[in-house]
Amino acid sequence: MIRFVRVALFCGLLTISSYASKIVSVGGSITETIVALGHKDKLIGVDLSSIYPKEVTSKLPNVGYWLSLPQEGILSLKPEVVIVSSLAKPKKVVENLPKYGIKTYIIEDKPSIEAAKKKISQVASILNEEEKAKEIISRIEKNIAKMQKEIKGKKKPKVLFLFSRGKGTIMAAGGQTKPGVMISLAGGVNAVDFKQYTKISSESILEMNPDVIITSNHAGDSGLDKNIVSSTNAGKNKQIYSMDMLLISGFTVRIDSALQDLSCMLNNNHLSYCE
Repeated sequence: MIRFVRVALFCGLLTISSYASKIVSVGGSITETIVALGHKDKLIGVDLSSIYPKEVTSKLPNVGYWLSLPQEGILSLKPEVVIVSSLAKPKKVVENLPKYGIKTYIIEDKPSIEAAKKKISQVASILNEEEKAKEIISRIEKNIAKMQKEIKGKKKPKVLFLFSRGKGTIMAAGGQTKPGVMISLAGGVNAVDFKQYTKISSESILEMNPDVIITSNHAGDSGLDKNIVSSTNAGKNKQIYSMDMLLISGFTVRIDSALQDLSCMLNNNHLSYCE
């Protein structure tokens, strides 16, 4: 059943504009895309990762965390349609939704510019908003092309992205994580050589000596030793920044803004579009 829905989605055979007014969105980037395409009024529930735009998501019931979805959280809202990230878990919960008469659409969620554009097109196909999607994608392509032209040939700084899972637990983003891929796209080199998220110590940060440090602005007090951080090249050159976690890892309708913001951080704001 899930496979059928995917095929139908890719072929553009199904739309919901004529029959659905109750949508549950699972995945922050998917929720953001639905809103950008003009269908915020159709949303009746979102997951915990859906935090943008706040004026929309904060007013909606929450169905749980997208990586540990409770089936009852979705079913209790009685949605007609669920649009869900392909990374959502448990898979069995997602696979069971059509059994309850819920049209379930699984959207590919991979860390690349092309995947981000495809995600927008897929959601637009469901909502019958292909023209709006073309406008958004055109803007993304234009802004990213401008960024790529400006960073071409520039020195690639060594970048470390950090976020906290609570005081004393500092995680660094590896090269295959979404922030890690974004760092590469924006013209940086990841300071770590592992692929996924890994716990890291203040001493390790000092040894890596990154040129730029970026933290998630949801980190709060991580217990990171500020004296050690200030001893790195990033600290000495005042290149320690904070960035919204969804913006640096969403790969959605704001990917062009995210990459431009990130490239400004990596180039000390010496690019034409930096504020």
